[in-house]
Amino acid sequence: MLKRIIEDIKKKENYSFEKIIEDNNMSDDDFFELLKFIYSEKISEIRTSTENNDFIVLEDENYYVEEKDIIKAYLEDIKEKYEEFDKKMKNESRELIDEYLKVAVRESLLYSKFGFSFLDTVQEATLGVLSGINYYDRIKEISKDPEFFIKSFAVKYILEFQKNLLKDIKASELSYVLYLKVKVDKEMGHSIDEISKQMNVTPEYIEDLEKLFDGVEPEELIQNEQILEKADKITQLYILENIPKKLSYLDEKILVMAYGLDDKVYTEKEIAKTLNISLHNVNILKEKAINKLSIDLLKNEFTKNSEKMEYMIN
Repeated sequence: MLKRIIEDIKKKENYSFEKIIEDNNMSDDDFFELLKFIYSEKISEIRTSTENNDFIVLEDENYYVEEKDIIKAYLEDIKEKYEEFDKKMKNESRELIDEYLKVAVRESLLYSKFGFSFLDTVQEATLGVLSGINYYDRIKEISKDPEFFIKSFAVKYILEFQKNLLKDIKASELSYVLYLKVKVDKEMGHSIDEISKQMNVTPEYIEDLEKLFDGVEPEELIQNEQILEKADKITQLYILENIPKKLSYLDEKILVMAYGLDDKVYTEKEIAKTLNISLHNVNILKEKAINKLSIDLLKNEFTKNSEKMEYMIN
């Protein structure tokens, strides 16, 4: 399997972790060997699902306040750890984990997608960082900068988590989540063509979703087997790398800079200057980005209603 993956990368002269993880089940040892090849050959990466526009509008920014508060507290804790660590010597295992914890959070921001909890994603990314650190001595033998390897292990664990979770989610549930997103995008004034390009699907796919779900309440959807069967057929081919992101590029940059997830913790003034935005807007945009992270359409719009119906039936 590893040989086949490497040969494919050689032909394309680039790689996509999303595609690799989607199509293969790799052990950590095989993944490390793959990283060695990518690093030594200086192969460029393509991140399919991270290249899109900002298509999210929040009608009620207090709706996800509980999740938002948890995420904000978590990011503040990471920032605090980073500032403390920056003053210490970097020679103990515990400190090594703290150093690369920000990598787990940063990659979780980049791979935060609709239908997946950000906090669950961070947890998986952290496990990936811990796995990467197991190879730390071997990494240091071939690179003076281990972050590429540690970061890649975080990405591997994030994508494996999302891939496995998608297996447990019925295509009908995913269809409904995507329909809700289309609905929001249209309310913002985006055309079907714009939305289809951003979601990497055909306009016909979006039209099928609308025909199926327009006027249907979640409670009705759960009980209607005919609708669920049609939804399954519509979305069977919708794959991991096509799931839209929650954050725009600007959202990512503000959070990365504000919470020290890259090279340092930036002040609001520095963020404004670097990103060419007004100082007044920095904190507003940061809050909006955290709001977006707290969105879990699958949990809040479908699963919640499903659990309610199961309770009533039982």
